[in-house]
Amino acid sequence: MNVLSNMSETKSDLANPQFYIDQAAGWLESGDESRARDIVVRRRNTPSDDPSVHVKWAKLCEELGMARQARESYERALKISPDDSKILYYLACLLNETGYYEDSIHYLKKVVKHNPDHIEAKKLLSADFLALGLIGQAEVLRPQLKKRADPIRYFPPSISEENTKTFLNLFAGREVGHALQMINQETGDVSFRFMEAPLDHDLVLKHINSDLTLAAYPLRTDNTVKYATVEIRLRKRVLEANIKNQGYLTYLNEKSFYHAISLKQIASQYGIPAYIDSYGEHRYRVWVFFREFIHFLKVKDFLTRFLAQVPAPDSNLLVEPLMATRPIGIGWMEQAILLPLGINRASRTRCLFLDDDGQPYGEQLEFLARIREISSRDIVKAFRKSGQPAPGAQENSLSESVKLLVRSCPVLKELVRRSERGRTLSYEEKVILFYTIGLVGEDGDDLHRLLETCPDYNYRKVNRQIARLKKNPMSCPKIRELVPEITASVTCNCSFDLRGGKYPSPLLHHKPHLVPSSREMDVKAKMPIKEAAQRYINLKRQAAELERAMERLSVILNAHCDKNGINRIRAGKSTLIRKKDNAHTCWEIG
Repeated sequence: MNVLSNMSETKSDLANPQFYIDQAAGWLESGDESRARDIVVRRRNTPSDDPSVHVKWAKLCEELGMARQARESYERALKISPDDSKILYYLACLLNETGYYEDSIHYLKKVVKHNPDHIEAKKLLSADFLALGLIGQAEVLRPQLKKRADPIRYFPPSISEENTKTFLNLFAGREVGHALQMINQETGDVSFRFMEAPLDHDLVLKHINSDLTLAAYPLRTDNTVKYATVEIRLRKRVLEANIKNQGYLTYLNEKSFYHAISLKQIASQYGIPAYIDSYGEHRYRVWVFFREFIHFLKVKDFLTRFLAQVPAPDSNLLVEPLMATRPIGIGWMEQAILLPLGINRASRTRCLFLDDDGQPYGEQLEFLARIREISSRDIVKAFRKSGQPAPGAQENSLSESVKLLVRSCPVLKELVRRSERGRTLSYEEKVILFYTIGLVGEDGDDLHRLLETCPDYNYRKVNRQIARLKKNPMSCPKIRELVPEITASVTCNCSFDLRGGKYPSPLLHHKPHLVPSSREMDVKAKMPIKEAAQRYINLKRQAAELERAMERLSVILNAHCDKNGINRIRAGKSTLIRKKDNAHTCWEIG
């Protein structure tokens, strides 16, 4: 027996570790694992400067099922010979078998670095990536892993410049410079390659079509950013410890998503619209978009204050803001952020925005157009010094001015009700909202809050329409003309003080100064005959409207006078006097 002969040769030197290695191997070969284990436990820690000795102890430990001790022996061998490809590979194999895939990858990369032609190391590295769900990295090392083409046909979307313009505006960042996500063909490492060029239509088109994967540097040269991002992911140790327990990982993934939902809901309580996307590897992001570029320190303060309001996450989760810069020990370095809608090269999954049920929106490009940006003023208003939501800060809450206007006008109240229920409003209904609420609300925020629940809402389109609004509120006769079915059903019969040549409009309820004097009242001696005719028609219509309103008011006043046996009613500094002539009643102002 070779082992016994080796033992006899080394027996004279009991301090030689090889003697105990041979002795343990002999007992193991004879089937006496108990004695072999006893020798390994007692003698394995004997000091030695020979890496092969520690490797032999590690091999014995592996045969005896002592994985932790085997790892320790391999690590001792590597301290003596850190670049030994054979020892690195042995340790990586052990870590793969025991489920420590991340650590196995670490050592296999070193093997491939020192020996690029190590085929077995690359196979094992690919297997590690595959076990972690990093399909893209596994396929790079073993192209044969690529799946066959799906027999179900895929039809790429038609992407217009309007779509890419929306994308570029939302994710605007560094003026010149972006990054491409790349995978090293030798090691499977994922990295970002800096490209000194601005993002444009063609790049975004390729990104969405999976020809490349874009990452952006959010920080501009003036130290401002246009969006804020919070990432929710499983901790590395948790993912590694449960990689073979997919049921438990699915449960933890759901917890990650629901924590993202809780962030979105809390943001909504502060009047801040937030959006969730997923980009694989059990990772979710919560996005907030700004209307203008904001200094990154203000954004950092905003995220700090916001996260302070959020309940502590599960201990298995890591929640942290993705800032424009990251610390590197001394100082900071700007970092690239993977952009949505593209393919994450590591996991081969597409980064998509999700609804509240965790399902991707069916039309992602249309969804981008619905994303609502907020101003820096909205951020300030969202928080009090106490950290509690400001009154009326809820995302769908209208401003006080608009609330008063809506309560006063039954037609607007009905249109708001339809909007809040997610109805698609007609063109006429939208025009009414624009030329009433749109002129009262601040910066168009009230219109955005009303219309974003409608299926056809488009943030930028609404912004363009707001910018083109003329300061002429819509008149009541025009509203009745546009939506007669609504005005008839809600009994639209308001009366107004029209002194000063003002025309009847819902804004007279709350913002009368916004209603200009009717230009029809400014009659000049000389004017084009067609203009004179049009003005006469307009005034005639207004006069008829006023006459109907006065008749309704006369009925109310007559009833009051008859009930109380009076003919005078005091109103402010004036007195309304009733005079009867047979069956005719007239009113005079005294």
